[in-house]
Amino acid sequence: MEDKKSHLGLGLWINFSSKKIFKNLFSPGHPFFYWQKSILSFLKSWYDSNPGLIGFTSGTTGIPKKVFLKKKYMIRCAKMTVDYFNLKKKGLKGLLCLSIDSIATKMFFVRAILFEWNIYCIPPSSNPLKNINKEYFFDISSMVPIQVYSSLKKLENIKILLIGGAPISSDLEKKLQNISTLCYATYGMTETLGHIALKKINGLNKTNYYQSFKDISLSRDKRNCLKVFSPYCMDSFIQTNDIVHLISKDKFYWVGRYDNLINSGGIKVVPELIEKDLFPLFLTFKKRFFVSSIPDKKLGEKIVLVIESDPFFFRIPKSIFLGKKKFFMPKHIFFVKKFIENSLGKLRKKEIMNKLIQKSI
Repeated sequence: MEDKKSHLGLGLWINFSSKKIFKNLFSPGHPFFYWQKSILSFLKSWYDSNPGLIGFTSGTTGIPKKVFLKKKYMIRCAKMTVDYFNLKKKGLKGLLCLSIDSIATKMFFVRAILFEWNIYCIPPSSNPLKNINKEYFFDISSMVPIQVYSSLKKLENIKILLIGGAPISSDLEKKLQNISTLCYATYGMTETLGHIALKKINGLNKTNYYQSFKDISLSRDKRNCLKVFSPYCMDSFIQTNDIVHLISKDKFYWVGRYDNLINSGGIKVVPELIEKDLFPLFLTFKKRFFVSSIPDKKLGEKIVLVIESDPFFFRIPKSIFLGKKKFFMPKHIFFVKKFIENSLGKLRKKEIMNKLIQKSI
């Protein structure tokens, strides 16, 4: 029996297995009314006669680009995920807590529509399970890593959790080993209509590599960047800027982004690997950060650490960067009061760095 009071004013139930799919819609003037309106707008676009709808890339390396999403391909990709996890049962409960603008949310809705799930939608926040009663259980949900961190104590309310949008730190991965929820890191993008590869990060049969779905073939270019061949995508071939170590045509390790590669004194540095080493230091501060570079007369590029915060005393322990890693130690720390983001919440790192470089000239 649903406890309606515990959810009153918090979220929106959408039951795709019922003739009356909506419960307790928000009225105009409610803080969540426009968030609800964006959901209804997407559903209206899905059910209309047009063969596709408009989406936007994540804008990881620049301004988000407009993409035409064909519904027939979205349906194929949705079925691929549902088949993999055996989620065909009518009336399964899903928790949706990501932005409607993301491809992850759009594909979550498509799966729910096709297989008649009952999903609970809540506005995106860093702590999505904060107001969810412990006795409430969901078959599946999708989150970004920061949401997973905040939800560790309640994650067992979810049977299957898909984690994407950003790399999963080794610390978070370690914490997930003691949780019964089946956690999967996802690899995908708007152009691939969501995830096309998964990495099981806890429980039985966990792996340290991504494995692509059936009928998807992988290869690398001269830069060691991943090439995706898929009959389910809008374009059968997609060239990415993701540096990978390819194990086979369907397995790979993700290393970092070619766009972010730093050449410091002739040494090529992947900033994502440095961020992974630094991540545990920021669990106490709960500050966002990233590693980048600024021009340097001697090195060409100098590795720097950028922290979202007012300035405070912070020293990087030398013990993190011993041996060959000594070349990866950030040479300077910048503090930025508020990071610039795009409409999908992705950091606009290039714009942030350009402003910092201009100030330091």
